[in-house]
Amino acid sequence: METKTIEVCNAIHVEVSSERNDPVDVKCGGSPILGYDFYINPDEDTRDIETLVRRCMRKKNQPIMGVSFGVRKDYPVKKLWTRKMIEDCIENNNSW
Repeated sequence: METKTIEVCNAIHVEVSSERNDPVDVKCGGSPILGYDFYINPDEDTRDIETLVRRCMRKKNQPIMGVSFGVRKDYPVKKLWTRKMIEDCIENNNSW
């Protein structure tokens, strides 16, 4: 059997809270707050990322309640978000 290895890192979790979800959706199992979750390279400057997110949200006229950061241990490096990916996600996923 072949063994594969996955490169992991302690990624920065960027949680963007946009607005409260509809109470009916929450009762059916939906999240109480709508928004975005991104996992970025630990070498990124969180202040720059927050500025980027706020600018993109403002540009799309999306409400923003806040941006918070945490750490996710052993996150696959292949799944890290880039600045361009974050911009594209906010630009193209304005569903509310």
